[in-house]
Amino acid sequence: MLRPLQESDVKRLLQLWFHLACTSHPSLPLGFWRKERQTLKRQLLGVQIPALGRVARQKAVTHWVYTLPGSSRAEGLVTVTNEGLIHTIFVSPAAQRRGIGSALITQAKFGKLKLEASVLEENLGGRYFLQQHGFVETSRRFSVAANQEELVMSCRVA
Repeated sequence: MLRPLQESDVKRLLQLWFHLACTSHPSLPLGFWRKERQTLKRQLLGVQIPALGRVARQKAVTHWVYTLPGSSRAEGLVTVTNEGLIHTIFVSPAAQRRGIGSALITQAKFGKLKLEASVLEENLGGRYFLQQHGFVETSRRFSVAANQEELVMSCRVA
């Protein structure tokens, strides 16, 4: 079942995300993902990040959680902006290959003309998943922090 993110979901989702990020990106050190986890935590909790003495203007972001029927435990998450930028999408390893990721992508597409996601080059599983859902590579940029190419992939919805 899809539902909006609740504060009680954040701890579990951060643990899942950290595990999946580390296993999908073996070349990156744990310190890299610890820093990214803090950024994700602030995003999930809706914390405004100060920038140059003022509050950074953030795009409107929606967080959708997937739970198995009869359970309130979060098994997946998609975070998408009103402009169609997917910040993160993942499903717990135990719940993968059951259509949960597809349900999350379908929810992200709702009301959008186009979706865009970035994925690091070494994340073959993530790239394949996006391709299976109509995403194509539109550009590449070098991620200095990750020391590898980052693929920008997009999907026309309507």
